[in-house]
Amino acid sequence: MRRGVALAALALASCTPKPVLLEAPRLPDAVALGSATWLIPGGFEPGRSPDGNSVILAGPEGAILVDTGRHLGHVEAIERGFRALGFPLAAIVNTHWHLDHVSGNPTLRALHPGVKVYGTSAIDGALTGFLATSADASRKALSDGSVPESAIPDVKGDLATIARGAELRADVVVDEPRDLSIAGRPLSLRIARRAATERDLWIYDAAEKRAIVGDLVTLPAPFFDTACPEGWLKALDDIASSGARQVVPGHGPLMTIAEFNGWHRAFTDFMACTRGSGALEACSAGWLAGAKSWIGDDTARAKAMADYYGGLIRGGKLDGYCKA
Repeated sequence: MRRGVALAALALASCTPKPVLLEAPRLPDAVALGSATWLIPGGFEPGRSPDGNSVILAGPEGAILVDTGRHLGHVEAIERGFRALGFPLAAIVNTHWHLDHVSGNPTLRALHPGVKVYGTSAIDGALTGFLATSADASRKALSDGSVPESAIPDVKGDLATIARGAELRADVVVDEPRDLSIAGRPLSLRIARRAATERDLWIYDAAEKRAIVGDLVTLPAPFFDTACPEGWLKALDDIASSGARQVVPGHGPLMTIAEFNGWHRAFTDFMACTRGSGALEACSAGWLAGAKSWIGDDTARAKAMADYYGGLIRGGKLDGYCKA
C-alpha cells in the first residue's frame, strides 16, 4: 500500500465522535509517560536530518499533538498512535518553527480537517529570513552537486516544506504565556524569548508536574543554530523553577527533574567556557563529561556539534539572535 493511502486509512480509523479513555492503551512506536500521555521519539540517523520528539496527550474532547516531526515515517508513527488511541486529533501545538518539529503540519492538517494549530508568530520571521536563506543555499548546493547523495532526499523534502510555509503557521497564535483548556485538558503554555529560537513555546502540565520543552533541551548537544545563548539559560532557569518533576526534551529521552538539573548544569558550564578565553576543546570536553549519561555511544557526533557551536558562540556569530 502506498504511504499516502496508508496514512489516510489510519486517519479514518482513528476518528470517534466522543473519545472515552477507559484505560491507557499501548500505542505502537510510543513510550507511555503516564496520565494519558505518550512520547513518540524522534530520530537522528547518521547522514540524515533529525526528527524532533512528538508527544500525544489525550483530552476529554480529543487528542493533542505536540510537534509533528520532519520525515513521513515519523508522521506515520504519529498516525498509528492515533489509531491505537481511538481519539480524533483536535489540536497541534508547535514548540517552535524548526523543520524537524513542524514539517508534519501540512500532512496532518490534510488528514485531520478542522485541527487547530497553536504556536508562536516567530515562524513569520523565519520564513522570510532563516528558512528563505537556507532554501536558497540548498538549491544552489543541489545545482552544483555539493549535497551528498544520501542527503538529497532530506534537502528536497525541506525545500518542499518551506514552499508550503503558509501551512506551517499557527491558527491560534500564542506569543504570551497563557493557561488554556485544549481538547478539554488544562495546560499552561509558557513562552521563552530569544532562547533556542526567537520565541519558544513550552508546556507545563500542572496536574502531572510535567514540562514539555521542545528544543530547550536537546541531545547529543544543544542545537544553537538560531539561538541566543543567554536567553536560553534564562529559559532553563524558568523550567527548573516551574515545579516540574519530569521534563520531555525536544530530542532525547524523558528526564526526571534531577536529570534535567544535570543537563542544565552541563549547559551552564559549556556556556561559561565558550564565553571565556580558554581552549574551545576544553569546552567540548566539559560538555561530553557533563552529559555523558545521555550521550552514550554518540560521543563523536556530540563532540563535533559542541566544537562547532562553541566556535559560533566564541566568535559572536549568534549575538544577532539576542537583539530585540
